Amino acid sequence: MASLRIIKMNYVFVIALTFCVCVASTAFNIEKKNGWWRNMLFVCALAAGQGLMYWLGSLLGGTFMYKFAGYAKVITIIICFMITFRMMMDTLKIKSGKNLFLIDKPRQLIILAIALGVNALIAGLIASEAFLPLFGAVTPLYIVGISLIWGLIGIGTKFSPAKLLINSLLNVLAALAILATGFVAIF
Repeated sequence: MASLRIIKMNYVFVIALTFCVCVASTAFNIEKKNGWWRNMLFVCALAAGQGLMYWLGSLLGGTFMYKFAGYAKVITIIICFMITFRMMMDTLKIKSGKNLFLIDKPRQLIILAIALGVNALIAGLIASEAFLPLFGAVTPLYIVGISLIWGLIGIGTKFSPAKLLINSLLNVLAALAILATGFVAIF
């Protein structure tokens, strides 16, 4: 029964971590010149960036995080708090519309994918068994898949001020879900 609860919390963590793809995809519908296929390409690039950044974070964390295994509970909650804080700061940008990035060049898409993947990179640092392993080696695949779903939701809904408000509310809930997952993981 406990493992089922852990699996559910892992899904909640990944769903909350990847919500930023939905928020970033909101801007793709603003320009009429962007067709559905171009928007889908953008979403695929953002989703791949999420998975890649998590994988890089897990590689980086694997090189030195074992030294902090004695402090795993404290480190896990600190990392989850860092991600939550970053997401709360992003919420202010969402509500005012300052996070709407229009993409004209491939370089801009790569920079956006890296910027969105910072939280995934931070989460990847604690991907070892002592901290918050989530789904093990297949976690980046889950992240890419759920990011694609979020991206489809983002480009599938029309842009409106109400959508910005809903995105900011959902971002707060996602941030709180990550913090809650951190607390559940340490107990």
